[in-house]
Amino acid sequence: MRIIKHLSLALLLVGLTFAGCKKDNQLNPATKSDGQSMSKTTKQLLAFRNNLMLKSGGSMPMDSATWYLEGLLNYENANNDHQFDGLEFFHDTLLMSCTGSSLSMAELNDAYDYLTAKINSIAQTQSIPDFAFDAIDISIEKSGLNNSETKVTMALGGGSAAIGGYVAFGITDYWNWGLGGGKCDVYAGQGGNSDAAQQLNYKFNHPMGMPRPGYFTDIIPIDANYWEYPDPSNPGPYCDNKIFHFNAGNTGIWPCLAPNELNYYLSTLSYIIINEKPTEPSGLSYSNVSVTAWFPPDFTNNYFHVYTLRYGIFHQPD
Repeated sequence: MRIIKHLSLALLLVGLTFAGCKKDNQLNPATKSDGQSMSKTTKQLLAFRNNLMLKSGGSMPMDSATWYLEGLLNYENANNDHQFDGLEFFHDTLLMSCTGSSLSMAELNDAYDYLTAKINSIAQTQSIPDFAFDAIDISIEKSGLNNSETKVTMALGGGSAAIGGYVAFGITDYWNWGLGGGKCDVYAGQGGNSDAAQQLNYKFNHPMGMPRPGYFTDIIPIDANYWEYPDPSNPGPYCDNKIFHFNAGNTGIWPCLAPNELNYYLSTLSYIIINEKPTEPSGLSYSNVSVTAWFPPDFTNNYFHVYTLRYGIFHQPD
C-alpha cells in the first residue's frame, strides 16, 4: 500500500504540514517473477475482469485488490504513448461500507463500475482533441475516520497525445511562479490564468522520443522536493535548487521566473527522474510528472514547486 501524503491546494489556502512521502514498494506476488511475460500480466487482468463480471465468490486482500483494479483500469482506459500535450490530472474518491482487510469480488465490481463511469465522464467532458489517459493510480485503504469504511482513491492523468520534445521557453516567457498569476515583468496582464508551474507541467509532459503504445501497472507516485536538490548553478535569482523555491521573507517580492530560469528547470528534470526512480521493485519506468505550486500560509512567504513523479511497470500491447 501507498504511504504517500498528497497535498492539495484550494483557492483559499489552509494550514498544512508539508512532508514528501514515498509509496511502499509492494507488488502483487504474481508480478515479481523475472520470467513473467507481458501476455501473462494481461491474461491475469482479463481473468480478474471475468471474475468481476460474474461477481464470483471469494475476496482479495487490499494490496492484491489494488494491483488488479489499477492494472485493469489502465489496460482498458490508458492509451499511453508517453507523449502527451497538455497533460492534466484528475482525482476522485469512493467510500465503501465494508469491514476487514479484504474486499469481496462484489465490492470490487462496485468499485470498478464506479471508477469506470467516472473515467468515461471525465473523457466525455474534455474539449481537447484526441484526449486519452496516460496512467491511472489507485489506492485502497481504510478511511481512517470510520473502521467500517474503505476508501478507494483514483488519480489519473490525461491529455492530447502528441509527438515532440521539450520546447524551450521563449524571450517573452516571464511567468509568475504559481496561483494562476499569468505573465509578469513587462508582460504583466498577459498569459491568462496560467503560471510557471503550469507551463513547466505542460512541457515536462511533452517529452522527446518515439511513442510507446501500452499501459502501466504497479504505479508508484513519489514527491520530489526542492530541499532534496541543492544546486548553486541555478541562474535564479531566486534559489539554489534544481526545483524552484524562494523565501521572500518580509520583502514582499512576488517571484517572476524569467526564461533562463525556466529553461534551467527543463534541463534538470531528467536528473530528478533518474534520482527518484525506485530501485525496488525492478523494472519500473517513468510515466509522468505533475507540478504543484505551493505557498504555505505560515507567514514566512515561502514559494515553491513540488514534482509528483509516477513510475510503473510498462506493458506493451499483446
